[in-house]
Amino acid sequence: MSEPIRIIQYGLGAIGRATAQLALTKPNMQLVGAVDLDPKIVGRDLGEVLGLDKKLGVIVSDKPTVLFGQTQADAVVHCTSSGFLDVYEQILEIIRAGFHCVTSCEEAMFPWYRYPKLAAKLDDLCITKEVVMVGTGVNPGFVMDTLALVLTAACQRVQTIRVARVVDVATRREALQRKVGVGLTRDEFQKLAQDKKIRHVGLTESLAFLADALGWTLDDISEEIEPVIADKPIKTKFFSVKPGDVAGVHQFARGVSGGKERLQLDLQMAVGAPNPRDEIDIAGEPPLKLVLQGGVAGDVATPALLINTLARVVEARPGLHTMRTLGLPRIVS
Repeated sequence: MSEPIRIIQYGLGAIGRATAQLALTKPNMQLVGAVDLDPKIVGRDLGEVLGLDKKLGVIVSDKPTVLFGQTQADAVVHCTSSGFLDVYEQILEIIRAGFHCVTSCEEAMFPWYRYPKLAAKLDDLCITKEVVMVGTGVNPGFVMDTLALVLTAACQRVQTIRVARVVDVATRREALQRKVGVGLTRDEFQKLAQDKKIRHVGLTESLAFLADALGWTLDDISEEIEPVIADKPIKTKFFSVKPGDVAGVHQFARGVSGGKERLQLDLQMAVGAPNPRDEIDIAGEPPLKLVLQGGVAGDVATPALLINTLARVVEARPGLHTMRTLGLPRIVS
């Protein structure tokens, strides 16, 4: 048996904690460090932070540079923010320390779209340090992009791809419900949406990733966002929604080439959203349609994507990767 992958968990919010707990179940992985800025958990043993009945001998640090210099590690699993610019310096710090990095940052799934110069700089640094960096998660990272791309392998020709994801957020974590505007008035939603404070981050990255992977040159990429309005009172563990107020978000991303819409991503995340599912429709030869009834549960699947992708990262050539350029993603035993 090969030596275990030594991991530092960077970020201990809901997804970070779930990812750390999953890593502990994998015999080929070993948690050797943890980073978070929350003063309530800094200095505490990671086992205690994760609610385990034992200590792990890993103390949560709020000084990543110091920790990196003192810790024998192979990789960092990074779970902090959604925006690439918000995490860029954190990731640079990880790469400079000589560690592989898998991040849940949504815009890092395909940073070449919005930030090509920064992506190129990061790619160069990864190559210099002989490490790999990639962004992934359930969405973006899998359902609305990687899975759709894999399905095209069975096609001789593809004309258009449409992906729809419907998520009932009623039972999901508070941060996600807040992120999609649950409980806001219509006016509050519109203002926050205009300021890009209410939305699912990464939808356009998924679309740009697909176009790039398929070799399609798009003349236009557009994104729209609108509120899902409750028609009856709805109560979740965290919010009470009145009729006429916001139950969630509905977003579209479209890619047009030669005057024809070739890619469409349709995402609805709302309390009580009907018929939750993930649906991929490929118009091609042969035409393909995949429906995952109930949809892929993000709170479970995102930690799985991070841990399973990490196993592919340590096998890959150095550089800034996407889910297309890594080895075929699959479960780690």
